[in-house]
Amino acid sequence: MPKNFRALALVMASLAGCSHDIGLMRQDEILTGYESAIRWGLWEKAASYQVRRPRPEQRLDHLKGYKVTGYQVRYRHSEEPSALLFQTVEIRYLRPDELTERSMVEEEMWRYDDDKERWMLETDLPEPK
Repeated sequence: MPKNFRALALVMASLAGCSHDIGLMRQDEILTGYESAIRWGLWEKAASYQVRRPRPEQRLDHLKGYKVTGYQVRYRHSEEPSALLFQTVEIRYLRPDELTERSMVEEEMWRYDDDKERWMLETDLPEPK
């Protein structure tokens, strides 16, 4: 086997791994951006990650009084062929005018949108009680 063929095969394998890594980095960037929006109470920004955005008068004003104190991913599973990602997250928060921290568990489903070339949230924004 010629030496050039081995070098070419090694380069091709490295490039294939790089595209996978870039895809994971983009996925992580989107998920981290959404997490930051939730943690900082930027509900309009969080809604921009959704496929179907809620009308602002419906939900976003209601959420503004809540203070998120934590957002932790408990479980993450992706299905490569269908470009789906499932996350279970725990969100800790304070209700308006209360000092008792509460928590909730949310199931998130993300889908890769080929047209927009980014991950989009299929589920609703969290609804603290």
